[in-house]
Amino acid sequence: MKKYLGLLLLFLFLIPFSGCGESVSAPPGAKVKINPSEVTITDTGAIDTHTQFFSISVTDANDIPLGNIKITISYPWAVPDSSGVVQLYNGSTPVNSPFDTETDDFGIYNLRMDYQSGGLDYKGDLEVRSGTAYGKASFEVKSE
Repeated sequence: MKKYLGLLLLFLFLIPFSGCGESVSAPPGAKVKINPSEVTITDTGAIDTHTQFFSISVTDANDIPLGNIKITISYPWAVPDSSGVVQLYNGSTPVNSPFDTETDDFGIYNLRMDYQSGGLDYKGDLEVRSGTAYGKASFEVKSE
């Protein structure tokens, strides 16, 4: 009997640690916000590459930040090499769209987007999803 009681106590002790280190999706009622929510670039110069940063936050229904939450980020024109008009980065690495990552301990993810301008016109929505939570930001490049 003592043997089973000891195993039961060990099992109960280990349950809270079974999910450590794994990111999870946002719970129902969570919110995804992207800042800035709208970017329009009007270019007048030669073809060149520029960088735009977005801050993505995930909060619960009461606006409390949710750390280590899995998010999926996409933009329709993004490819992981400089031959495309847009590249998304996970840290310093160009990635495919969509790609999965997670928020930091404070519920934030900072996204780098490189884009080309100069006689180009394109527009799309940067979309971020986690569970049922969804956020988008409009990003457009237009020539004069």
